[in-house]
Amino acid sequence: MKALLGYGVVMAAMLVGWTISIHALPVTKTKKGEYEATTAPETPDVETALEYERYLKEVVEALESDPDFRKKLDKAPEADIRSGKIAQELDYVNHHVRTKLDEIKRRELERLRTLANKQYELSNDIDRDHLKVPQHLNHANEHSFEIEDLLKLIKKTSEDLAEADRKRRADFKEYEMQKEFEREMALQEMNEEQRKEFQRKQDELKQKHKKHEKIHQPGNKAQLEEVWEKQDHMDRQDFDPHSFFMIHDVDGNGFWDENEVKALFIKELDKVYQSNMPEDDMRERAEEMERMREHVFQESDTNRDGLISFQEFLDQTKREEFNRDSEWQTVDQQPQYTHEEYLEFERRRKEEIDRMIAQGMNKQQPAAYNPLPQQQQPVGHNISPQEQNNVRAAQQSQIAPNQPQPLLNNNIPQQQPLNADAMLQSQQNIPNKQ
Repeated sequence: MKALLGYGVVMAAMLVGWTISIHALPVTKTKKGEYEATTAPETPDVETALEYERYLKEVVEALESDPDFRKKLDKAPEADIRSGKIAQELDYVNHHVRTKLDEIKRRELERLRTLANKQYELSNDIDRDHLKVPQHLNHANEHSFEIEDLLKLIKKTSEDLAEADRKRRADFKEYEMQKEFEREMALQEMNEEQRKEFQRKQDELKQKHKKHEKIHQPGNKAQLEEVWEKQDHMDRQDFDPHSFFMIHDVDGNGFWDENEVKALFIKELDKVYQSNMPEDDMRERAEEMERMREHVFQESDTNRDGLISFQEFLDQTKREEFNRDSEWQTVDQQPQYTHEEYLEFERRRKEEIDRMIAQGMNKQQPAAYNPLPQQQQPVGHNISPQEQNNVRAAQQSQIAPNQPQPLLNNNIPQQQPLNADAMLQSQQNIPNKQ
């Protein structure tokens, strides 16, 4: 999806900040020396984060068609963008564009009415006075697109995209705590000899994971030069910021959006994470990419519009920090939760087990800790709730009636449970990194 006002406007990604376009990614060399096509981890696109995505896109396309409006927005300060003050400029949009915006708003209101009617039909007990009303437009005026509509759209989009990042980090924290919980529960089922063997294998996996090339700070000169050399197949000595920017401006609009920036990290991520390596967690790879993206935009996107213009990129290359070759600290090197947070998580999970037992079910146990998390999943594979239910149902049908059933956590995909002996067996014959 085009960013607001043709990517060339300062307000652009305040309303969008990312595109739906899919970019081809380079063929990369695996740790074993084999070549394979590399794909970036999938992340929720605009449709999943903003249910009013079509309305947003249509407003963007209408506003970008007014060249005078675009010029004014180019000069607008960041504060005016974030506060929504820039919406006042809507009064200066030409009549043709305003008429088009009026029609766009009418169609959106009709869509919302249809959804409300469907929801009402699903339940006769619905409280219409307290029905949640979408906040991305002004419902009081249904005939024309006004300053209030643009103001609401700017603020709602900004809030929703920030919330999507916050939720992503919270989900990742839960994922990491769940891994630790399952590991501890599995250890309780082992005897002393099994625990020692298990810990030895875990330490071996950790050491293998740590054996990789230096991870450059995302967006600094060393990292971009490596992309220039290994991905663009250019001489490192000939690195040119202008040419580099244009090469990676895939849609040629003069700006880097989030997808174009994340594509720059593939080579760095491949150093640490490979889908065919048992010591590498693909969920961590996906989170790593998002944090790299957040870092680069924090450093380079000075007007905070969600896009990096060529001028912003050029300014970044002139800063002292750009030439520093600091090593990036990966997510596995950073604490993802506090001790207190984990204790609370553990308490909740144990309460869940006790509650299931009290309800008359067979004694429940959490799925045993799998030391090879998601190793069979492709990079960035996102399991939908329906897919999770299907997998769990299939697993349940394969477990003998007298065997303890795995505790199903609705928030975290579970793998086939392993007993202590099976866990230790699963760690045998682990391939070495080349």
